[in-house]
Amino acid sequence: MALDGPASSGKSSVGAAVAERLGLRFLDTGLIYRSLTALALKAGIASDDQPGLIALIPRFELREDGAGRLTRVVLDGTDATHEVRTHEVDANVSAVARQPDVRAALLDYQRRLAESGAMLMAGRDIGTVVLPHADLKVYLDASVEERAMRRIRERGLDPSGEEAEAVREQLRARDAVDRGRTVAPLRAAEDAMVVSTDGMDFDQVVTLISSLVVAAEAAKPKAEATGMNAAEPRPGEDEAAQAAPVAGAAARAQGTSRSNSRPVAAAPAKREKRSHILDVAMRLDNGQTMLVRMVARLSQWAARALATVQIEGLERVPRTGAVILALNHASNLDAIVGGAWVSDALRTRRIHWLGKRELFAWPIFGWICAHGGVHPVDRSTADVEAYRLATKILERGYVLLVFPEGTRSPTGALQEAKDGLAQLALRTGAQVLPIGINGSDLVWPKGRKLPRPFPRRRIVVRIGEPFLVSDVVPPSTDRRAAKAVATTAIMGRIAELLEPRQRGVYASAVRVPEPDEATSAVV
Repeated sequence: MALDGPASSGKSSVGAAVAERLGLRFLDTGLIYRSLTALALKAGIASDDQPGLIALIPRFELREDGAGRLTRVVLDGTDATHEVRTHEVDANVSAVARQPDVRAALLDYQRRLAESGAMLMAGRDIGTVVLPHADLKVYLDASVEERAMRRIRERGLDPSGEEAEAVREQLRARDAVDRGRTVAPLRAAEDAMVVSTDGMDFDQVVTLISSLVVAAEAAKPKAEATGMNAAEPRPGEDEAAQAAPVAGAAARAQGTSRSNSRPVAAAPAKREKRSHILDVAMRLDNGQTMLVRMVARLSQWAARALATVQIEGLERVPRTGAVILALNHASNLDAIVGGAWVSDALRTRRIHWLGKRELFAWPIFGWICAHGGVHPVDRSTADVEAYRLATKILERGYVLLVFPEGTRSPTGALQEAKDGLAQLALRTGAQVLPIGINGSDLVWPKGRKLPRPFPRRRIVVRIGEPFLVSDVVPPSTDRRAAKAVATTAIMGRIAELLEPRQRGVYASAVRVPEPDEATSAVV
């Protein structure tokens, strides 16, 4: 999705909020030019030295914040997220951004980011230049007075004072520069939906834009079925009729329709042949089937053939409501031993898993996955699609198994976790059930093709107390800090269930010296 608009129209904050609400990746392209400007100031490169500026491009990188938003800035290998928002960068970024060769050099970089998965991209020429075939283009607009008042309120200025008037003049001058530049001038794309936000509060704008995105997504299957561009009128219909679903969604969200709104165009949709197996795998059924119970039994048998398995705390597994099973990941055995006995404890409920799409192409194994609660994720857009699917599973009150570290530990010790799990738990209100798997790495370590049945070792699976992350995050904590606190709390509780050698980077987050072994049972 392309989100354009003038300075202080709210596209960055609105775009980030919409992306978080809908589980999309987000990029404010202004951050790219700020990064380049900060490097130029540090290196003493003039804002009109185009070869010098282009040479700096490989020295910056944008990284995700854990929720799919590209908000972290790395300059020369060092985190410089706060350095790109100084007054000096503010004063020079426009001059850098209007250099035609620089913009051309950054164009491929921006498109590559968009191609790596569903993304909401905000800027001033996204719909017209960067992503001319975006599924949805929105031009977020507001009067100079409205935009100026937002800045004035943010800075606590007197609306009738000289500083407030200077803000208005700066915005007028910025608009004139952006609209008058010869390269990529600021303007709405011909097929963009123009949304004027005068008189609307932040939540109203977020709701409106979210509805447009949802409507555009809903329109995509129709384009696939007909083989037509969603922007092209079907026989006997005009463009206004084609835009009706999206315009209607906007009117419902805002309470009124806007005369300056334009129809939304979608890029030609790619046809995709989906097998029956994939259709089955995408269903979100919750009951245990004979297949699920049989796979659980076979998994238990396989685990006992390789090691002595000891389970502690099965009685703590919640029987109702949305639950996230959070496990450490040190071996290929973790999914087997972590899910087999918990599946029994859930009784009639099944565990939902996320698996790479390629698994479903395997003749027998793919069928088992599709009917056993495994759901396909396209690895080219895994971060976004996995988050969307996981959210849907939990919002329905189901059980989801997650490895917060994302990948197996090469040493068996806890690695730094992604904060996506914390984001899910905070957003859905699901209970988190920490599970620590001890010793699986000694039976089947990472890098080994087959497990080691001898010498026979013991695997201990410890199940902790379920908890809500909202109970460990102070109410006044901002979003970013809340995710960090929640992630540490989750991983700390997993670390408490592990022997000391496996606690890794979360050893300091352990609240108790050793786990309680009173409920141990060899199975």
